[in-house]
Amino acid sequence: MSLSFLHFKEALFQQGIFSVDHIRLLFPGFNSDSLLHWQKKRYIIRIRNKWYCFTEFTTVPDFHYLVANTIYAPSYISHQEALLFYGLVPENIVDSISVTTKKTASFNFLNRTYKYYSIHQKYFFGYGFKEMQFNGISRNFLIADKEKAILDFLYLYDFYNTEQDISEIRFNEIVLGDEVDWKKMDHYLERFNNNGLDKKVSLIKKIYQL
Repeated sequence: MSLSFLHFKEALFQQGIFSVDHIRLLFPGFNSDSLLHWQKKRYIIRIRNKWYCFTEFTTVPDFHYLVANTIYAPSYISHQEALLFYGLVPENIVDSISVTTKKTASFNFLNRTYKYYSIHQKYFFGYGFKEMQFNGISRNFLIADKEKAILDFLYLYDFYNTEQDISEIRFNEIVLGDEVDWKKMDHYLERFNNNGLDKKVSLIKKIYQL
């Protein structure tokens, strides 16, 4: 007897995103032809390779954060996207930007590019969970904290070197002053042990009188 979509959805809907491996753990002998049929019916959408999501999930405002974490792991949201998430920069960006210990990569899904910048394992820190809700279900995604998002951005975009360069980023002065933990920033800088990064953070402090 073939697996009904209703039974399939009841088993996997809370995950939001699922893989072929997840399916076969729950339903050994699953016929992958069903995935093609359900895609044509628009019940599910293929994200990349073996990853899929339920169509309803794409209407959730924060769904792309969970997509980014899931389809290329280990990774966490950082860089410009995290800066925007915290209100540290004014620009609205279309791309999803993460850092990973794997090689640099990018994927396209639903008119959004998911970019992953490679960093050394020793710099893969300074992130935590944020909660998102969809259809009454709670899920968590990984995102850099404010301090690490700033450092990841300045480290990976090494062309911001002068006071004028830093000014052009247009950091939100209120968020920098009221919400960024500068003691934590100094601790993170010690872990990076990078003179160029130290200089850039010093320029931020000078420009915004922190």
